Amino acid sequence: MNSAASEAVLATVVAELPQRLFRLQFTDGTVVVAGPSEELGRLARPIRKGDRVRVRRARLDPGRGTIVAVVD
Repeated sequence: MNSAASEAVLATVVAELPQRLFRLQFTDGTVVVAGPSEELGRLARPIRKGDRVRVRRARLDPGRGTIVAVVD
């Protein structure tokens, strides 16, 4: 298992997309598309453009990921 793909990193939400997906940008400029994790989806915290989030990149598709937390 690739440990780099499984660790969560910080990103900024740059756009809200259809079907509860978000375009995120990492500090190095990399852009990925991610959706909220099931656990985060159960919380009533909305995700908005400009929010800082922790995202876990997909192992097989580095352009996709899962948002695991919203950073206050």
